[in-house]
Amino acid sequence: MARLVTLSRAAKLAGVSRGNLQKYIRDGAIQSFEGMVRLEDIARHFPALNARPNDILETLQLIMDNAAIKARNRTPSMPPDMETLVARVGILSDELVESKLEISIFYNIIDKLKSRLKQFAANHPDSTADMRKLQGWLLSEVETIADKKFEQYPLVATDTILRIVAAQVRLDPSGHEFLVEGSDSILEAGLSSGLALNYGCSNGNCGKCKARIISGKVKKIRHHDYVLTEKDKLQGYILCCSNTAVTDLVLQAEEAGNENDIPQQSITAWVRKITPLNDSIATLNIKTPRTQRLRFLAGQTVSLEIAGIGSKIFHIASCPCDDMNLQIHFNRQANDAFSQYLAKDLKPNDTLNVEGPAGHFVLHEDEPNPIIYIAFNSGFAPIKSLIEHALTLDVTEHIQLYWLVPEHDDLYMHNHCRSWADAFEYLDYFPLCYATNDPVKTCIDELNKNNSTTGAITNHHIYIAGSDEEITQTKNALLKQGIAEKSIFTELVQSI
Repeated sequence: MARLVTLSRAAKLAGVSRGNLQKYIRDGAIQSFEGMVRLEDIARHFPALNARPNDILETLQLIMDNAAIKARNRTPSMPPDMETLVARVGILSDELVESKLEISIFYNIIDKLKSRLKQFAANHPDSTADMRKLQGWLLSEVETIADKKFEQYPLVATDTILRIVAAQVRLDPSGHEFLVEGSDSILEAGLSSGLALNYGCSNGNCGKCKARIISGKVKKIRHHDYVLTEKDKLQGYILCCSNTAVTDLVLQAEEAGNENDIPQQSITAWVRKITPLNDSIATLNIKTPRTQRLRFLAGQTVSLEIAGIGSKIFHIASCPCDDMNLQIHFNRQANDAFSQYLAKDLKPNDTLNVEGPAGHFVLHEDEPNPIIYIAFNSGFAPIKSLIEHALTLDVTEHIQLYWLVPEHDDLYMHNHCRSWADAFEYLDYFPLCYATNDPVKTCIDELNKNNSTTGAITNHHIYIAGSDEEITQTKNALLKQGIAEKSIFTELVQSI
């Protein structure tokens, strides 16, 4: 019997994005069975995975390290506790016994079939030649299956170890999947994977992260004050913030479908640090209370307010997967009073009020189209948030980033972008300095050069952030090249 794994787990084993694997499925190279794929197909298309047995732990560590790259600023998870390990090993033991029984039955049937063929050939001398061919074919197939068993051993072994150290959760009805490592709560693991799970306090008080177990086993890891009714318990409801996954899970859980599902919030947060990036731009890192984190979608804005100074709207430049740590980009040379206060007077541990989120410039994550991001100058802030979210979700097959600035020094997070390109094979970064040239023409010329095949970008989603003039001209140029208007998403960004 073929061993099936979920698409998410197969992508982790193969070391590629889910979007890349989905392309294999769309092209017919790999078959999909209700969201599952065969391990033998993964082994055939990614032969480098067939490592020596003593390389398995190294391969597993690489898988977990790649996951850690996406989970920004996360503290490494503690290993699963003994109870969880015993439960997971117990499930694997049951599967092993079942597999051995199936194999025993299979070989018994093969032996009986050989005997029947031999008897048939003796009773029908005229068909002896055909029977020998059939017997030869049968023996050849049995040997082929045995060879495949050894070929797939490293991949199966790696998958088995991965199932011991991390449980997989599938959400219903969205079909979203993520891994729960160590003893992380289900909520923390889901948020760190970039999913917009419903929650409020994340501390067991509000009950907004309530979900129903469809299959699998969980373990309570912290007390919660929210009281589940007896009816809730009988129906399998839990709080995701207070439970971890012992086995693979299927949960019925609420998620934000779009920006309209995110509530407005007002949070008192404090300043972690302010970091100058060049002569004008700095990052403001803000930390929210653990029990009152900011729910937002990548690309959205917030209003920052400081008592006695005023308020100003900024794009969030960080990923919603790390909603306790917000990053804001601001211009230290801006003339307004608020920016001047940020640059000269604001100190670590000072408090400010965060209100929001707002905006519709968000990632269309359920459509795994290749993506082109175009950031003009300080339009990089919302684009950075979108990219980090896309990398965390791992759903697109290819990303291109074009960052256009007058001079090289204006690429205030150039090394950060280069690190993305180094870490992710499917991300290409194109820094463009237009000097006195037309920035839109510079962008379109580079875009066409890198996608020279006719119609190469017509299936892409294109996100543009910049001034009104830059957005309008770029969008018009793309429409003339046959890009559908519904595939172009724009955000007006005032100079910071």
